[in-house]
Amino acid sequence: MTKQEIYARHGIEFKEGKINYNGRWINELLKQGNSKTGKNVWTWSMMPGNNGKGTCACTCVGCYAMTGFYRMNSVVASLELNTDIVNNNIDFFYRAISAQLECIGRGEIRIHAAGDFNTSNPMEYANTWHRIASENNTFIFWTYTKVKQFETLFDDLNNANIVKSVIPGVGINYGKCEYIINAYLTLKEMGESVYICRCGIDKNQHCENCGVCANYKYVLFIEHSTDYKAETDPLFDKVKELITRQ
Repeated sequence: MTKQEIYARHGIEFKEGKINYNGRWINELLKQGNSKTGKNVWTWSMMPGNNGKGTCACTCVGCYAMTGFYRMNSVVASLELNTDIVNNNIDFFYRAISAQLECIGRGEIRIHAAGDFNTSNPMEYANTWHRIASENNTFIFWTYTKVKQFETLFDDLNNANIVKSVIPGVGINYGKCEYIINAYLTLKEMGESVYICRCGIDKNQHCENCGVCANYKYVLFIEHSTDYKAETDPLFDKVKELITRQ
């Protein structure tokens, strides 16, 4: 079956690499991964932050999704379109994602490389992702959320996981080296399984050959913003030491 036929079966017109959304030809919704995630990881993003347009529960200091690449006009336009589709045509969103997954066949899906579940229809949106994951068991899905009510969304699925972005007794799950060290040790003392992301430290480590975010509830990330370079932090070596002991 051709890609055009697969999309047509889901009620969507496909032509020359684009899909028809309300008479407008747009790119397919999932984006193929980059050198950091790996090409077998596909991503979905929406507007970050809590600024009237964003889909997050708050706007965090040092948020990578509100700096650098994410400030490019083309990227902002894409995130705004994705957010509009979810807010106003969740059925199209479901059909377009389902068709694209059928075309891809298998792989890994990172939900919310930017953004969160705080849409105009959060429960319907979250349940749509649950439905998509349950219907596509050749894929592994993972996401992160600061919205407590969705932390257990995927608990009944074997191929999907949610990482807690806000950790009780600790705070958010990313920060500078000192913060990461303290958060890691606190969680260990609490008897929790925790992992520090090694992406950016180990150049051979990518999301597609890692699997941590698909399995752990607690994953810590070193801040990677334009204003903070972890490798120049005096405590960077201590973080690397903790990573090697994981």
